[in-house]
Amino acid sequence: MSDILENAKNYIRKKYPPFEFTVMHDTPISPLTKPLNECTLALVTTGGLHLKTDKPFDTKFIEGDCSYRIIPNSVHHEDIMVTHESYDHKFINEDLNCVFPIDRMREFAKEGKIKSLSEEHYSFMGHIYETAPLLENMKKVGERLKGLGVDIAFLTPT
Repeated sequence: MSDILENAKNYIRKKYPPFEFTVMHDTPISPLTKPLNECTLALVTTGGLHLKTDKPFDTKFIEGDCSYRIIPNSVHHEDIMVTHESYDHKFINEDLNCVFPIDRMREFAKEGKIKSLSEEHYSFMGHIYETAPLLENMKKVGERLKGLGVDIAFLTPT
């Protein structure tokens, strides 16, 4: 285990003693089999974003809220809010694209750098301590993205 990971674990244990990291050694990777300009892309963030009309993430659940929210591709900045207490919202309040680069990806699609954007994007919470439900929900989202014909999931961690 690297010194960086060990230091991070020690820091987290001081603040949240029962926390154990989930280390993935068999993360499934799907090699890209076609050029980017033929690919459909979806955004997936751990920024705790959701539509203002959605139920907010539960920030009081000590193990972390492992649910997710669907963000439609047609979303406007003013339709989104952040419910996440573990990072400073200053920059995201100034520019949503720093956590959810929807405008940049729309530009890439318009310029032909990618074929298109998925009709759906997904937001999870970061700062999760009980990861089993998160892993199950990630599998559900992955299957949904496959069903939508998504070739690339662009992940934006917070």
